[in-house]
Amino acid sequence: MYPKLANIFQLRKLSQAMSFKPQTYSSMYERMSGNCTRLIATVMVSSSSPPITHASYILDNACGPGIVSEQIKMQHPDARILATDISPAMIDEVTQRISTEHWSNMDTDTLDARNLSGLKDNTFTHVFTNLGLPVPGDTNSSSQVTSEIFRVLKPGGVASVSTWADRVWLTAFYKAGLAIRPNEEPQTLMALEPEVLRGSWLATQLEDGGFGNNIEVKPCVTYTMASSLEELVDNMMLAKQMFFSGYSDEELARVKIVFKEEVQKLRTFEEFDGGVRIGMKAWIGRGWKRGDEREIAV
Repeated sequence: MYPKLANIFQLRKLSQAMSFKPQTYSSMYERMSGNCTRLIATVMVSSSSPPITHASYILDNACGPGIVSEQIKMQHPDARILATDISPAMIDEVTQRISTEHWSNMDTDTLDARNLSGLKDNTFTHVFTNLGLPVPGDTNSSSQVTSEIFRVLKPGGVASVSTWADRVWLTAFYKAGLAIRPNEEPQTLMALEPEVLRGSWLATQLEDGGFGNNIEVKPCVTYTMASSLEELVDNMMLAKQMFFSGYSDEELARVKIVFKEEVQKLRTFEEFDGGVRIGMKAWIGRGWKRGDEREIAV
């Protein structure tokens, strides 16, 4: 099992992240993720260096339902943000949140992280890309994404990029599929190559994107959680079409029973005061645009 959160700072931020009202968010995404992406976003925003100030202009790149923007607005309500995503549905979700949650000084645009051509060079003081790498089905484009991040970042600015290190829960889906259809390889649409789960992979993408040696990569512990095992299983099974496409209703009913058993067997599953959770790890990489990226050390 992963150790508890590394320090008091992360524990405090976890409690803070869990205090939000779930009905204010994209219900399907929030339920499936069980807050795991929010904790990563909290750490990314809170530990940004240089820190966010009233003069910052921030790009929430591959923003999804706006979880990074949410964290920024919670800590810096007047911060200027542009939230972008390739999915019009996600942009619609963020636009709705801007209205319902009264976020000011914020705009949205539908843009592909691999091609931010609508944005000028040297525009943003901070760029956040939370779990936007690799692009699904296009792993080889990752350095293209970081190149675009580097291009739109102002000199002196910082880019923060997170990727997965260990998604333990995929094992439960895999084993449940194998139990129901033992003669068929389970569907693994969300599987990533082992190399992509390494911190060195993220470091390479930042280096190749233009940041050179002005980077760092650190681990981050996170959890997918719920108030009970039944709720956790129900939430995770919202992703069933990614793993059990074509299964009959009878098969899906059996899948859920087996899946519940497999979740409890996961090496990072645990009960805690208030619910249950599955521990996971991510990488948080940072790159600084300092102007000396092309210098060669003697």
